[in-house]
Amino acid sequence: MQWMDLLRGVAVILVVILHAASIPMSTGSGSREWILANRYLEPFRMPLLMFLSGMLLPRSLAKPLPQYLWGKYAAIVWPAAVWMVLYGVFVYRNGPFELTYWITGDYLWFLLALCLCYAAAAVLRKVPFLLVAATMMVVVVLVEVPSGLPHKTLYYGAFFFLGAWAGPRVERWARAPWMLVAAMAVLAAVFSHLGREDHALRMGTWQAAGISLLGLAVILWLAPRIPQGAVSRFFEWAGRSSIVVYVAHFPILVIIHRVLAGMEAAPLWHVGVTTVLGLALTLLMVWLRPWTSWLYVYPRQKQVTQRLRTRAAQS
Repeated sequence: MQWMDLLRGVAVILVVILHAASIPMSTGSGSREWILANRYLEPFRMPLLMFLSGMLLPRSLAKPLPQYLWGKYAAIVWPAAVWMVLYGVFVYRNGPFELTYWITGDYLWFLLALCLCYAAAAVLRKVPFLLVAATMMVVVVLVEVPSGLPHKTLYYGAFFFLGAWAGPRVERWARAPWMLVAAMAVLAAVFSHLGREDHALRMGTWQAAGISLLGLAVILWLAPRIPQGAVSRFFEWAGRSSIVVYVAHFPILVIIHRVLAGMEAAPLWHVGVTTVLGLALTLLMVWLRPWTSWLYVYPRQKQVTQRLRTRAAQS
């Protein structure tokens, strides 16, 4: 399903665009209009990334537990730790010495939430995915869950396990009648517009979850129908290296913002330059990945994986 890479690429690049607008806005040098435009996408961006990650969960859980755990350490825990240190030392500066920095994950919260979801999946591997997703959503809506990483993990984790449940059913959904999907698209667009000024319609509530599900259903129906071409291949390329885009973009954007802040550029120029230059440098990091792979996956990861496979075959 090539369209999974395409959707992952679109979603993670939209994350870059969001942060390119929100970082300047936090210091008063950004554009409110740009922030409002980004809010249309908020109900769909991170739920989509979590959902797509969850779709691959059944294949991961089919592996022996040592291989499963090693794979998640090498591809998620390792880059999260590396970039927490790099960002903390060279950009945040005091990060490595602050406990809250490590607990919240700062901009890398998504990777920490993924780690927790994969750990929960290993423990609850016999429990139906849909039941886990529903339980997480009920808890986050009805219980006073602490804000930050716990709240985000439960809320977005529900989409992770929903993706694990829906994975085998997505192809069947792609055959749904277009009139039904069109009606769902209209509803999703209307509610996302209403959510521009109402955070409860964007994240953390039943209403927000319903809007996200409407949007995800439309996106998953449309994705296999997107024609192949230069644009789709670009997003597929970015999607295959989504970990690079995610971990590298934020430090780059912060540094660009600090340089532009000293120039006192107009808000529109500030955000525009931050977005364009930030995207360009982030995509450069993707291009450089073959020479910097240790930043995104544990060194000698394949050798360790092969040894674990050999042990599993011998036991």
